[in-house]
Amino acid sequence: MADESVVTLTIDDRTVRAKEGETILAAARANNIYIPAICCLTRCSPTLACRLCMVDADGKRAYSCNAKVKEGMVVKTNGDDLKADRRAIMEVYAINHPLQCGVCDKSGECELQDNALFQEVGSQRYAIKDTDKKPLDWGRLRYDPALCIACERCVTVCKDMVGVAALATTPRGGDAIDEKYKESMSKDAYTIWNRMNKSLIAKSPKGDNCTECGECAAVCPTGAMTTSDFQYKSNAWELKRVPSSCVCCPSACHLIYEVKQGGIDDPSETIYRVTNDFHFQSLCGAGRFGFDARARNVKKDAAAFERAVSALKKAKAIRFSSAITNEEILILNRLKKRLGLKLINDSAYALSRFIKAFSASRGKTLYDGSTATIGDFIVSIGARLSNDSPQLRAAINNALVVKKGAAIDFHPIGDTIVDTMHKNMLVMRSEIGEEEAVLAKILNRFADRLPKKLKAAIDGFVFSEAELEQIDKLAENKSGWTLIGGGDLFDHPRWENLARMLGALEKYSPFKVLLVPRFTSDLSAALNADLDESAEGYAIGYNAEGDFVLSASGATGENALDMPSLLQQEGTIVNIDRRVAPIYPALGYDGYALAHLYNAIAPDDEAIERTADLTAQLGASFDSLENEFGANGEERRGFLLESKEVKSTDALEAPVKVAPIKGAIVYLARAIDERRADKLLASAAFLERFGLKSGKKAKVTIDGVRLEIEVEQDKYIQGEFAFIADGAGAFNGWRFKSASIAKG
Repeated sequence: MADESVVTLTIDDRTVRAKEGETILAAARANNIYIPAICCLTRCSPTLACRLCMVDADGKRAYSCNAKVKEGMVVKTNGDDLKADRRAIMEVYAINHPLQCGVCDKSGECELQDNALFQEVGSQRYAIKDTDKKPLDWGRLRYDPALCIACERCVTVCKDMVGVAALATTPRGGDAIDEKYKESMSKDAYTIWNRMNKSLIAKSPKGDNCTECGECAAVCPTGAMTTSDFQYKSNAWELKRVPSSCVCCPSACHLIYEVKQGGIDDPSETIYRVTNDFHFQSLCGAGRFGFDARARNVKKDAAAFERAVSALKKAKAIRFSSAITNEEILILNRLKKRLGLKLINDSAYALSRFIKAFSASRGKTLYDGSTATIGDFIVSIGARLSNDSPQLRAAINNALVVKKGAAIDFHPIGDTIVDTMHKNMLVMRSEIGEEEAVLAKILNRFADRLPKKLKAAIDGFVFSEAELEQIDKLAENKSGWTLIGGGDLFDHPRWENLARMLGALEKYSPFKVLLVPRFTSDLSAALNADLDESAEGYAIGYNAEGDFVLSASGATGENALDMPSLLQQEGTIVNIDRRVAPIYPALGYDGYALAHLYNAIAPDDEAIERTADLTAQLGASFDSLENEFGANGEERRGFLLESKEVKSTDALEAPVKVAPIKGAIVYLARAIDERRADKLLASAAFLERFGLKSGKKAKVTIDGVRLEIEVEQDKYIQGEFAFIADGAGAFNGWRFKSASIAKG
């Protein structure tokens, strides 16, 4: 922190420093001073729904979740009157709260229980007739109103972080509180009782937008909101916690696998649930629910291993997917050098060449933007925000709601979630292939330092007066600017000029650029793999198609060898924020790994003893990597890659109009819900145009690949578009595809 932005105050006789504008509660937490609070979530706006965070600030009662620090302020957190009022509030929360701790999924980690113990609540002075409240089934979520204390954390996180606002409060019903209590109990306790007695949680008018991310269940302090896959499956204290990083997309969010033995007759471990440190990291549905629930019973097959070694020795190439660690990539590089192979990963290759062109224009090896430092004025182009990185979408929404920011989204496909995020989210539907023209307009408007020879290339590409008025109003008085470049750009017919434009934008304007890779380790492979554009001949497929397949998905036969999945490995991934994030094995694995194959080919003195030892080539020892958040929210996960200076070359071409795509347009999108990964997701308009029905089959041909696939209407897609999930990279090239569609 710069000195001018820091204030000094005293909390419980301790001198602490805090950022100007920070809340007392945040300052206390950052300095490991405990102030109880049930309703408050870090990164979200305060609701004052519990009032347990009350403190004495300069002799006056204040609520620390909302009150800001001041220079010289004196704060007391535990006076007798504060303790008495907090105890009264906890008694209110306990009114008619069912004594179901023995079977409640929150038993052992219940914040209501913890606070009742902390406030020494052992008796009850208040009473009111209870109401009959039936549990509700909301798909992947279960809501038990009898356990709800109306803290509204679920409502707050859905609005402030997820950006959907699918939940709201609704009248609870029942008798009014006896007026006699108003005189006999503390004002705060009476206020909380009234609030709790009047409110329950319900789906809001935006309830249909629910993405089933499970974040509402994660933040619930009681057992009121749970997930159906975990309910009544295990006690929390029976589970072993394995902190790791999500492997579902390039965000590589911090998460915790919670594991235990499958049963008396099943010694293999099972992932029972995935949790997150919700104060500092959100999760989407893919990260929370898209895990392999059970370890496959894999043993070493010596004959299959020898066949794999023989296949490697005669191979001309290795094709690999981006479900891979940095350490595996370094092993592939060694195999390439030793055996003279080519390494093929189409999506990573496209990103690699894009970054090189960007770097040559920018003058640095990497971009400067990140989700952790996202600004209050955001422009996104070429990214499907709902799918490509839900964590990025959450960061954008948080900037809109909490930082009072503004954003503009340029994308051809309408998106109900993005369209309804916030009043300061301006959606400008560009045409397919128009990305160059849009970036040229942004450069003309915001790159004030752009050299004349570059400006000449984009001359004439400007926003209309009406558009400019909207854009300038949003940008007014904003201090941090972020430009998001998505996966639509990397394989674009004009990718090289787009990369140069983004480089020029970061060099000559206030924007910091953030690139969004398409698949989990595309950035890892782009930076660390010695990739080739193409290859012919006998190929090994590493979690990809090949003449001999090394597969984590249980491939069998004479031409296959089982490999560990990312949930069974130790290693690292370079995430969207350029952070080398560690992953740890949640499940055991007794088969062969890639290092075994390399050791069978390499001399003994080059053998790899432990895959994670290769992390040193990236700049750190694996065993020294941290994987947590500090009390002040500081991200202590792995390490950030250094962006180095390189020679800059100023060069831009005039935007070229891309030929329109004819016929059915299918978009290659990431599936954030594994239940929909093998379906053609289509808008209502697409279904109507091609005579398709949800739940029926369709025959789809893309790039010569023929599929017979189930169709499902997607309520989020607007316009005549359909999506196919391409997590394995089955289709190469630009994400917008011309498809042949027929009824199945």
